[in-house]
Amino acid sequence: MGIVGRDFIATKDVNFDRTISYNNGVNIPYDSSFRIAPAGKVLLCIEGGSAGRKIAITDRDVCFGNKLACFDTILINDLYLYNILQSNEFLAIFKSSISGIIGGVSINTLKDFIIPIPPFNEQERIVNKINSCEPLLKDYELAESKLTSLESEFPEKLKKSILQYAIEGKLVKQDPNDEPASVLLERIKIEKEKLIKEGKIKRDKNESYIYQGDDKNYYENLPSGWSICTLNDVAIYKKGPFGSSLTKGMFVPESTPNRVKVYEQKNAIQHNANIGNYYISQQKYNEMQSFKVNELDFIVSCAGTIGEVFKLPYGSPIGIINQALMKATLFDEEISDYFEIVFYDILHKLSEKSKGTAIKNIAPFEILKPTLIMIPPLQEQKRILKNLNFINSLLDC
Repeated sequence: MGIVGRDFIATKDVNFDRTISYNNGVNIPYDSSFRIAPAGKVLLCIEGGSAGRKIAITDRDVCFGNKLACFDTILINDLYLYNILQSNEFLAIFKSSISGIIGGVSINTLKDFIIPIPPFNEQERIVNKINSCEPLLKDYELAESKLTSLESEFPEKLKKSILQYAIEGKLVKQDPNDEPASVLLERIKIEKEKLIKEGKIKRDKNESYIYQGDDKNYYENLPSGWSICTLNDVAIYKKGPFGSSLTKGMFVPESTPNRVKVYEQKNAIQHNANIGNYYISQQKYNEMQSFKVNELDFIVSCAGTIGEVFKLPYGSPIGIINQALMKATLFDEEISDYFEIVFYDILHKLSEKSKGTAIKNIAPFEILKPTLIMIPPLQEQKRILKNLNFINSLLDC
């Protein structure tokens, strides 16, 4: 048979939302000499990190701990006192009186605090007025919370909207004097064929080229001079090594001569090429040339936290990717700046999709390479980037 007695309330049982957690499993026998806070009385934390911040009114008789103070008043409306103790004026006095290593206000000091006390009937009117305003205050708090959230999210959402306009050809006007994107894609195709003949890359068995907007259902408003292609048409993709191809036993200390960097997922997520402490020997690097990455290559987090893309800037260390990354090497470096925003858009959409589906990683052959994209003329790409950089600089101010 359990102990029959009063609930014991400690500081941890008084919550910041002004409620009390009674069912903590601690009871004090009725015949104990513990201090008792009667029902309907104010409990205030007066010591420790929560001093002055935790306050509540009891709904039953309870025993309470030594970091709490009970206000058992005479001829004062308890709800009036409850509200006074939450006022800015009281909290300012309380904070200025905190002392000691732990930080608190003693009972004797608390007794000397001066607070305004109107006639009892006016106390009741004040309490009733506050209670009548409570629903309005909750609505205000909710509205303020939504506004704060909107203010914090607005710049990023606006950037995404503007980015969407950019890749749809709506951000800048088309110039009929620009070299069409089809000519750009033809140059990329020639470069790709050259690499195939040199044996540097293999021909994709499912390869196809789409230069014009034949799919009217999806690209019915293709801007003048733009073309349609797949991501496979513009870059080479490689997933990181699987299984035992790269294990911790292969890593060498940073002090090792001629050691080579191993790019990790956090390099893509944090957009920083110079973080991470994993390296392999030059000999191992020579065996893993297919996973090599250079400056201006894109690395993509494609497992776990998927969709983060980072273009390795000039001066980035040569290295290899680990199993949580994929690399993309463009056939034409001139389009790398524009394709940074294209990859960002596509991969973040995949990331959003993965939150509600079974997509746990990005497979370049199954998901990324067949993706259709709209590509503008090279000169328009530059105008788009110039406008985006200007707009983003204003939003970041």
